Amino acid sequence: MPDISRDEERESPVPPSVPVTITSGHFDATRERVRSLLATLPTPLGPEEIPNGHIRKHLTDAASDATQGLGDARTARTGLMALRSLRRARENARYAAAGWGVVDRGLTAAPLQDEYNRTVSGARETRQEHEYVGADPVRAALVHARIEAGLERATDTDVRPREESALLSVAEWGETAEAAQVYLSDARHIRAQFTASLPPDAGSVRQPLTAAAKALLADIRDQQSTLAPEPNTDDRTPGRMVFDELRREAQSGISRLAYAIGPASAVVDANSQLARLRALDRIQTRREAEELARPSDAKTVRDIRQTAYDALTAALESSSRSALARTVLVDAGHKVMAADRELTHHQGEIAASTLDRSVADYWYATALARSASAATQQTVQALEGD
Repeated sequence: MPDISRDEERESPVPPSVPVTITSGHFDATRERVRSLLATLPTPLGPEEIPNGHIRKHLTDAASDATQGLGDARTARTGLMALRSLRRARENARYAAAGWGVVDRGLTAAPLQDEYNRTVSGARETRQEHEYVGADPVRAALVHARIEAGLERATDTDVRPREESALLSVAEWGETAEAAQVYLSDARHIRAQFTASLPPDAGSVRQPLTAAAKALLADIRDQQSTLAPEPNTDDRTPGRMVFDELRREAQSGISRLAYAIGPASAVVDANSQLARLRALDRIQTRREAEELARPSDAKTVRDIRQTAYDALTAALESSSRSALARTVLVDAGHKVMAADRELTHHQGEIAASTLDRSVADYWYATALARSASAATQQTVQALEGD
């Protein structure tokens, strides 16, 4: 069996990023917010403060996770990953602080709901006034897609707090209010940093983004109409598993593109969908050539795993537009991470079929990584009007 470290099990080999510099001041302000929220909690938070052990554990776990998030942000491999760690830290810290606020000062959900609604209104206004400026349409697509996603998350109104406890319900409203704030804050910061990095003559890229999204969507629809048929046999080998998964994603992905949250997200999502369609073709070709037989020994599994890692590295290093290719490779990396995690659950002699899920995920990652460059090239051509 492959020797997998704990870090490999928990982290994707390719971290997500955004081509914008996040300032140290923004990170510092977020860290200070986490610390100030945690400072409102008594230390330790014990039975005298909250007799109910179940509720107390929810709050102490959240506080612990917030502290862990601060540490994760310091060691994050990209600025975007640091932002995500700090966002989760803020959410957890606010959850704990709001829950303790119920005990300490009779905090209710009402002011937190009002705070959340104000943030949602602010995010909607920011979305309405957002201008798609840029110089390089590829970089602009990547940055504006992050902004679109952040503002969308900030306005997510599907809030369903727990009903098991009034205290935990208030805690969740605190978490929800904080999440909306940090999504909005991060989106505004990314927008400001991106705008500041542009030359004075930078103009609108809305039209090339919209045109590229439309052209790519049409091409994807054409490819989807000629998908390989679903096999009739009941075959549960890893080769069939990866084929079925990619085929399902090829069929369902079109609806996400048609209802994308914005033109930049539509382009980035189309790039990923193009890569999946190419990956499906690769898997189909390998199946027809009978190259995806279930491995029967540990060495073959190790080789399959190493091939996946090598494919990720090669794709990232060889692409002339690595930032765009990375959006595909992040997904491929998650498959490798999932496969690694599954392998850690098995020791000693096991049936070959036990590893089917991991093997399928490694094959998926390999096919997707090897498809990233061609998909990215097609997307770049659409953005540049070639």
